[in-house]
Amino acid sequence: MSIVRFCLCSLMLAGLSFNEVAAQQPRDLAPLLSEVREKTRAPGLAAAVMRDGKLAGAGVTGVRQLNDPAAVERGDLLMIGSCGKSLTRLLIGRLVDRRLLSFESTLKELLPDVPMRDEYARVSIADLLAHRGGIQPYTEIGPRRTPKLFELTGTPREQRAAFVAHVLNEPPAATPGARMVYSNAGYGLLGHVAERLLKQSFEEALRAEVFEPLAMKSAIVGLPNSGPGRTGLFGHRRDGQTFRPVAEAHEPLAAIAPAGMMSCSIDDFARFAAQLAANEAGKPGKFLTDATARKLREARPGDPDGEGEIFFGGEGTYTAAFALWPSRGVAIVVGTNAGDSDDVCEAAIDALRAACAPDIPARRAARDDAAASGPRYGFMIRADDSGRWTVDRVEAGSAAERGGVKAGDVIVAIDGESLDNIPEERRGDRLRKSPLKISVERDGRSVELLLKHGG
Repeated sequence: MSIVRFCLCSLMLAGLSFNEVAAQQPRDLAPLLSEVREKTRAPGLAAAVMRDGKLAGAGVTGVRQLNDPAAVERGDLLMIGSCGKSLTRLLIGRLVDRRLLSFESTLKELLPDVPMRDEYARVSIADLLAHRGGIQPYTEIGPRRTPKLFELTGTPREQRAAFVAHVLNEPPAATPGARMVYSNAGYGLLGHVAERLLKQSFEEALRAEVFEPLAMKSAIVGLPNSGPGRTGLFGHRRDGQTFRPVAEAHEPLAAIAPAGMMSCSIDDFARFAAQLAANEAGKPGKFLTDATARKLREARPGDPDGEGEIFFGGEGTYTAAFALWPSRGVAIVVGTNAGDSDDVCEAAIDALRAACAPDIPARRAARDDAAASGPRYGFMIRADDSGRWTVDRVEAGSAAERGGVKAGDVIVAIDGESLDNIPEERRGDRLRKSPLKISVERDGRSVELLLKHGG
């Protein structure tokens, strides 16, 4: 209490009321996050709320690693996964403003010395940004499923060059321009284009063009705890309703690092999201021109107006998300060391919006990752290296639970068609239909299940 009185006296001397200064102080979100963490069992959780470019609240809770008393700190690094694709979009936007390329520039124009299939020659930068280039997805990754990624050697820049040459000679996943195919490889390609134009590595380019202008001092391309000065949260994999820590950190696959292998503190994540909200609102400031910000908004996946939309990221041991309300100048960011935990991030975003910005409408659930199973039926899938899909968990009270889905079920068919015959980039869409008929293997026998949205 004495501290409060001292602060009050100081504020009065400065000519400000207590309420005026209190309103300027970021709210401590730790108590709210602790409630979410207790309900979801996440090891650690961090979040922040930005309003009109200013920090309205921030907080952390939990531990960096289970079975270790070290608590999460505000400056700890979080892996943000596919949320980082928006960082690559910003980098491309900066290059457009520098007139090094345009949204209409084609792969043939930008990579004249790289042999490529005819179908890719006219794919534009705008196509790649919107996942409409027909590039193979590379969303289910492993040494057997995507061996090329694990065979690459040399510097990150050399690995990306070799990977791009490989990808552009693979058959398209879809006719370029015809429809969206969510592609990590497509963003690896964007990163390679950027480094060729700037004559420096993607990592160096992202720091110079995005991290430094946005004052993201903690941000790296890499995982937490993967080197000196990279202290952060340790990843955890889901184990039923709980989590188990991953033994050690690893470096990201360089070829697809531009697709979302970035880490930063929760405060820097918030700065980045605030810039995205400003771009979406047509107020990019000095970071981008208005015209480029508008084009980036048009090219990104998701709802055109972007109000209350959630974008997720992760790589199996971390999960991150951000939600934007551009018309209100609000951005909410969340990161956790709980893998495959979109539900944790959603719960935190909902709680923070209600507490810190009750005047804005509730968010609309949406996903940046079209390959994920999505929350519609309430079950999450784990894909192994061979492409087999196993139900990792089922949410209590969900349509999946009511329909008889159980953790451990192996999905073998969707609507009567073998999973092996469904292209990887179309599986997620098939799982969103209602009603949904799936065939699973359970305890050595085949089981047919019928799920209905909301039923």
